Amino acid sequence: MKFRHIFWPVILIALGLLILMSNLGYIDSGWRILWNLWPLILIFWGIAVLPIKDLYKIITVIIVLAFTVTFFNRLTEHTPWWGFHNGWQNHYDWSDDETDSTSGNYSEQDLSVPSDSLAKRGILDLDAAAGSFSIEGLTSDFLSFRKTGDIGNYSLTSKDTLGAKTINLSLEKSHVSTSVHSNKVDIKLNEKPVWKLIFDIGAAAMNLDLTNYLIDTISVDAGASSIKMKLGDKSPCTRVTMNAGASSIKVEVPESVGCQINSESFMISRNFQGFDKKADRMYQTSNFSSSTKKIYITIETAVSSIDVSRY
Repeated sequence: MKFRHIFWPVILIALGLLILMSNLGYIDSGWRILWNLWPLILIFWGIAVLPIKDLYKIITVIIVLAFTVTFFNRLTEHTPWWGFHNGWQNHYDWSDDETDSTSGNYSEQDLSVPSDSLAKRGILDLDAAAGSFSIEGLTSDFLSFRKTGDIGNYSLTSKDTLGAKTINLSLEKSHVSTSVHSNKVDIKLNEKPVWKLIFDIGAAAMNLDLTNYLIDTISVDAGASSIKMKLGDKSPCTRVTMNAGASSIKVEVPESVGCQINSESFMISRNFQGFDKKADRMYQTSNFSSSTKKIYITIETAVSSIDVSRY
């Protein structure tokens, strides 16, 4: 029997046994354990494609399984992989009450970049870390930022180069709280510049209503996140690139704009409403060729839910 013939059956049997043991009460927090053990899928997949004899592959799998069993407690007790972001670790317990100020480190922070008529292009580079983030609404400033919560303060830097203003937003790492309950960030942009948005997202929830802005590029690098994005029709061409781990992604595009999706993904739930499949991993709206305005979406994900619809 060839190794590749038993690869997925072994994975499915192992996952099923873990879920069954959890349901029967033999182990606790079954889904958390699955999350912590998910890298085994990549390990077994890598073994499956190694250019070696099947016997050696089976021996390697046995060694990996023996290692996993030996260190099972350590593997399942550690903080999940999405708890790490840019070199620091926290246990997040996000409060549903956005105005919760019970933490001694709770604070509000307002930052802004003044309006600049010479800057025709804006580049926002946001290191989102973890929490709840929203971008919507207009401001008379170039950019306005408001944070509430106890995660610590953000730093904002701005640099002008040849008519483009680059804005970097990230946490001040030396002041990050080790006991975090809330982090809510609201950002507003000016409608006049052409925007390029770059998001580095940890375990975050992002609500992006971008219908009021002129946007030509969006780049998202996400971990275990929830992303809701609503695109507008102000730009003649918008390119969206999303690279995500175990995430829930919902994108809305206007019916007046032609849209093309290229999806390089595996183990996902996919729903592309109003799109026709044109080629392997490529989908288009019926008005893509005739539309003067276009949106190109490239999605690379694993173990995610993707929903793209038109409004």
